[in-house]
Amino acid sequence: MHTEFIRHFMPLIALAAFLSPMPVRADLYSAAQAYEKGDFAAAFGQFKELAELGQPQAQFNLAVMYARGEGVAASNTNAHAWASLAAQNGEARGKGLADELEPMLTPTSLRFSSEIQAEYSQAKLNERLLPQVLRGKEYVDRDPPRRLKPYLPSYPLDAERKGIQGETYVEFVVARDGHPRMPRILYSLPSGYFEEYVRESVMRSAYLPARINGEPISAPTSMLYNFVVKSVTIRDYGTLEARVGATKLKAEAGDPSAQMLYGMMLAGLPQLKQTYDKAVPWFLKAAQAGAPYAQYQIGTGLLNGRGCQCDNIKGEIWLEKAAQADQSDAQVSLAEYLLKGKPSTEALQGAAVWLERASKQNNITARLLLASILAANPSADMRDPARALALTEGIQHTYKDDPSFWEIRAAAFASRADYDAAVKAESQALNEAAQLGWDLAPLQQRASLYASRQPFRGDLLNF
Repeated sequence: MHTEFIRHFMPLIALAAFLSPMPVRADLYSAAQAYEKGDFAAAFGQFKELAELGQPQAQFNLAVMYARGEGVAASNTNAHAWASLAAQNGEARGKGLADELEPMLTPTSLRFSSEIQAEYSQAKLNERLLPQVLRGKEYVDRDPPRRLKPYLPSYPLDAERKGIQGETYVEFVVARDGHPRMPRILYSLPSGYFEEYVRESVMRSAYLPARINGEPISAPTSMLYNFVVKSVTIRDYGTLEARVGATKLKAEAGDPSAQMLYGMMLAGLPQLKQTYDKAVPWFLKAAQAGAPYAQYQIGTGLLNGRGCQCDNIKGEIWLEKAAQADQSDAQVSLAEYLLKGKPSTEALQGAAVWLERASKQNNITARLLLASILAANPSADMRDPARALALTEGIQHTYKDDPSFWEIRAAAFASRADYDAAVKAESQALNEAAQLGWDLAPLQQRASLYASRQPFRGDLLNF
C-alpha cells in the first residue's frame, strides 16, 4: 500500500461529474440532447451561447439551425456567417456549408455575414474574452509556491480494508509564512473516504511561499492526492505514457472531458515536464464547450495571472458563467474576489449572495467564508454572530483542527460580548496554529483584544 501525490491530475471517468448536463446552463451535451428531443428553441439558445464563446462545433450547429429555420427564423446570411466562423476555428464541415450557401447571398447579405464574422472573430474574442497565454512560465510577475516539507497521510483504514483506491483534488492558499490555509476539496472519488486525510496533509505540509521581487506573498496552489493500494491492480489504467497519449487523442478529437483531463495532465504531471501555460488552451476548449468546472479554472487563472496574463474583467466573465450554472467553487471564488482589499458595502453584499448560494449546495468553504463575514465585519449591518456560530457548528467535524475555524468562532463570541467563550476559542486557535507552525502574531493580537473585553473588526482570513 502506498500513497502518491500528483499535482492537478484527475481521471477521465471522474471528469464526467464536471461536464454532466444541467438544464440551467449551455453545454454541448445538453444542447445536443435538446435538439434530439425536438426542443429547437432551447437547443438554438444553447448553441448560440457556446458559438459566441468561439466553440466551433456549436458554431456549425448554429449555422445548420439558421439554414433550416429550426428554433429561429431561417437566415442564409446568419448561417453563412456562423459556418464561416466554424471553418475558421477548425470545423471542416463549416467550409462546405458556407460554400453551399454563398451563391444564394446578395452582396448586401455577404457584407452582413462579414460583419457578424468580424464581431466574433478570434481577434475580437481575444480582446474581450479569451486569456492571453504566457509562454514557458506559470506566472508573469512571481515565483510560484514550492513544496518544502510534504506531510504524507496514512491510508484510510476503511478504504484499505475494502481495497478502495481513489483521487482527491484540493486547492488551497499558501500564506506568506509558507503554511497552507483554507484547503478546498474540489473533487474526491469515491466520496467520503479520503477528504479528511487530504485536508490534514495539506494543513501539515510546509511550502516556500510565492514571491514577488523576493518578498513573500500569499498565493493559491493545488494538489492531487492519488491513493493506491498495492495489492489492487487497475488494469484499465496501463502505463502513464499510454494514458497521456490516449487522452490527448480524445482531446484533439473534441471531447471536452478529455480536454479538461489533458490540461490537468500537462499542468500537474511532473513526468511531462510542462509549464502551466501549456494547459490553459485545453482548459479553454472545455470552457468554451460549456463545462462550468473548466470555466471556473479559466476564470481563476485570469484573476490570478496563472498561465496567462492577469485580466480581472475577463476572469469575472468566466467565473460569472460558471457561478450562474451553480458551480459552487466558482461562486466561492467570485466572493473571495469581491472581498479583496477594502470591499465596499455593495461588494460585501454581492459576496454574501454568492456564498449563500454556494452554502445551499453544502460547499463547506462557502459556509466558513460566510461565517467569517458575519462574525467580524466592520459594518454592523453585515454582522450576525449568531448565524456565524450556527454555520461553524455545522462544519465543526471538518475544521476542528483548523485554527481559522476557531478564530471565526472566537470573533463571533466576542461580537456577542461573550468574551470568556471568545478567549477560550482563540486559545484553541493558538494551540492549533502553534502545532502547524503558523505566524502567531495576528492570533495573539486578537487574543489580547478578547482578554481586554473588546471585539475584533476586520478580515479574519487575510493571510
